[in-house]
Amino acid sequence: MQKLSKRALIAVAALIAVAATAEPYTRLFRIMNPQGSCLVRRPGDEAFEPAVKGKAYPFGSSVSCGPEASAILLFTDTDAVRLLADTDANVLLEPSGSRVVDLKRGLAVTRIGANTTNDAVVIDTPLGRMSSLNGNCKVVISEIPATKTELAQRVVELRAEPASNMKFVGQQFIVPILKNGFGASIVSAADDSYTVVTDLLGDYKVYVNTGVDPDPPGDPDSEDSPLTPIKMSTKSQLRIWRRPAPVGGRLIVSVLATTPAGKGRESFAFAVGKANIAARSNVFMDTVTNELAQAAAKAEAGEAAAGDDPFAQSGDTLGGDLGDAGTGGEAAPAAAPEATPATDGDGLYDFLY
Repeated sequence: MQKLSKRALIAVAALIAVAATAEPYTRLFRIMNPQGSCLVRRPGDEAFEPAVKGKAYPFGSSVSCGPEASAILLFTDTDAVRLLADTDANVLLEPSGSRVVDLKRGLAVTRIGANTTNDAVVIDTPLGRMSSLNGNCKVVISEIPATKTELAQRVVELRAEPASNMKFVGQQFIVPILKNGFGASIVSAADDSYTVVTDLLGDYKVYVNTGVDPDPPGDPDSEDSPLTPIKMSTKSQLRIWRRPAPVGGRLIVSVLATTPAGKGRESFAFAVGKANIAARSNVFMDTVTNELAQAAAKAEAGEAAAGDDPFAQSGDTLGGDLGDAGTGGEAAPAAAPEATPATDGDGLYDFLY
């Protein structure tokens, strides 16, 4: 009888060990390699506490990295998100099982395994959601203060490193894929009255969404899809204005697509949730945006310094240091061979690399 009891105890101990190993990947996440002033606030707590290397924390916790600080949020052996200096985020778990890094400010870098199920890890930003993550993708969030003539603006800048890709779903627009060095900048007024999507590098499509579902299923190019494709190329823009209708309050959206030179090439308007586009025209305007004019002036003057790169922080990659994650496993598998980075020809966006 005593022998049976010992065996039972051994079996229980084994089950506890298995549960402890699996727990960080189901109900908890771990913080690895916290550097500098890295703080955590658990759900229900009022105060932050210093993050402990390798410790598991419950979803619903908030993580704050101060100046010259960083930390890795580890979700599985191969899936992690690194928060860099001056970055705040909430770490959540959705009913679907997606781990959500709700990024409030700062810079985050992903390391998502090639075999990870889509949306096992997603990143929320003030202007939309990053999903379908694979490899190393970067996002930086900043703000432009209000002036006497301009509203405050929020800025989200995205970049997919070589051999990596992501999807971004914003308000009335979807970027289905950014990959292999491509990038985008999204600037929106604090009251969401307008949004400007700028292609930082690469040729890809942005879909304007006329429906109420932020990410409708099905073929985006089908005839019955609420999505309207807009072809983008480096330095081209998609501008979206929003205003409630005087009667009924339905949101009316106006769209203008511009060329890399800042000239209008297509415009249309629609009422959100209505299948038909109310007005459409092809235009060719001799107007150049302030942003493009300033960028061109910088390029001509040779002022595109490394300090202009919003992603430029020391150690802004995850590297191969997940082996000490306390999971008992080895470091995550190496990423796929890097693809040759795309180039915009004139070198204006070479700082992205």
